[in-house]
Amino acid sequence: PGESRADAVKLPPAHIGVAVMIGVGFALLPLSTDLFLASLPGIRAHFDVTVSQAQLTLSVFLAGFGISQLVYGPLSDRFGRRPVLLAGVTIYLAATVVCMSALTMEGLVAARFFQAVGACSGAVIGRAIIRDTYGATGSARMLGYITAGTAATPVFGPMIGSLLTVTFGWRANFVLLALVSAA
Repeated sequence: PGESRADAVKLPPAHIGVAVMIGVGFALLPLSTDLFLASLPGIRAHFDVTVSQAQLTLSVFLAGFGISQLVYGPLSDRFGRRPVLLAGVTIYLAATVVCMSALTMEGLVAARFFQAVGACSGAVIGRAIIRDTYGATGSARMLGYITAGTAATPVFGPMIGSLLTVTFGWRANFVLLALVSAA
């Protein structure tokens, strides 16, 4: 009531940085899966494994993400959003570096699990930050913006991943993921 249509879609300038940070946190999941898909043939060839063994890296990632959702909410309520989010991003970055330098298929699978554990922090804590920052009325709008922003990831992720893999090899996708998470 009393709000013009232009005001209804405009974010306060103080929250733009928060919105970008949350958007990147939300994008870690689709980036980590869609960008990674292009790496599967290279991983299969490099480690001389079957297709199902290479695909285990994706299954383990999704399992780690699912399990971690149960943990981050209570942890961020208890210890605060920022320290738990920073811990999650640190786990993600460290696991991504291990993925990038994996010497065995088992090491890559284990690192992908921990990469998922870290990636989950952005999605779970991001939602809590949205609720804390934007309240009940602004949360739906902000989630809409972030969802719209991350919706392009499944479209462009495989293309970028393929380009990186063809040009630099399967490990290049992990370099990009490490740079995104470090930023």
